[in-house]
Formats: sequence, structure tokens, C-alpha cells
Amino acid sequence: MSQAEIAERSGVSLGSLKRFENTGKIALESLLKLMHIMGRLDDFDNVLKAKENHGDIEKLFSK
Repeated sequence: MSQAEIAERSGVSLGSLKRFENTGKIALESLLKLMHIMGRLDDFDNVLKAKENHGDIEKLFSK
């Protein structure tokens, strides 16, 4: 699919899609829309699984 097709099918603006490809920055809602049309929404299952070690989470908030 072209960028324009992806943008149209997902409802994510073409500008947001291009910014995501160039910078890696995107709104969560837009990311979920893109993952949905690509058939990859289930990939978030692994990202959202709770881990036994909560030290990794604490590292995100430490200075």
C-alpha cells in the first residue's frame, strides 16, 4: 500500500503518517489505527503483558 492508501484506510492523516516514518513519533490513537489496518493489533498483547519484575517500570520514572 502507498502512504496515501494507508492514511485513507486508517483515518490517520498523511502528514501524521509521514512524521511517524521520519521521527517515530505518533499519537497512540493513530498508532492503534495503523496497527489495526495492518492486521498487527494483536502484537500489543506482548507489550502490555505484566512482568514479574517491576524494577523496569521504576527505571522509567527515576532521574
